[in-house]
Amino acid sequence: MSAAFNDFLGRRPSPEQPIEFPHNVHVAKKIACTEYCHESVTTGPVAGLPSVRTCMICHDAIATDRPRIQQITAMRAKGLDLAWQRVYGYPAPSHVKFNHAPHIRAMVECATCHGNIAEQTVARHNVDLSMGACVTCHIEKNASIDCLTCHF
Repeated sequence: MSAAFNDFLGRRPSPEQPIEFPHNVHVAKKIACTEYCHESVTTGPVAGLPSVRTCMICHDAIATDRPRIQQITAMRAKGLDLAWQRVYGYPAPSHVKFNHAPHIRAMVECATCHGNIAEQTVARHNVDLSMGACVTCHIEKNASIDCLTCHF
């Protein structure tokens, strides 16, 4: 019952991530998030979340003495992957379909919906993605506000 009530009020629990991912460090080093970590963001509905394998492309040789990297290395050795939790999502009854790719093609900055990732160590719910906020953005960008654009 409480989950339904929280859905009704738009309250979501803060996700517990498997590790603290230092977005701020990676952004400061100018590592392109859409090329390395969130590879499918330009081609499909989901941004994609990096796997242990993705992390180890760089971290086989970089910062190997850091505890977080050692933890990821140990996960790889055990055949485990990172069980990332979604930060954003819509309850099933809203029938919302969100596709990252057209937003990226329209040059909508990631920060519009995710806040300033460069200042974060862990992704968190930073922006209220209510229907009103989305419709306002669509109107500002001259994007379709036809219901079927976002709802199915």
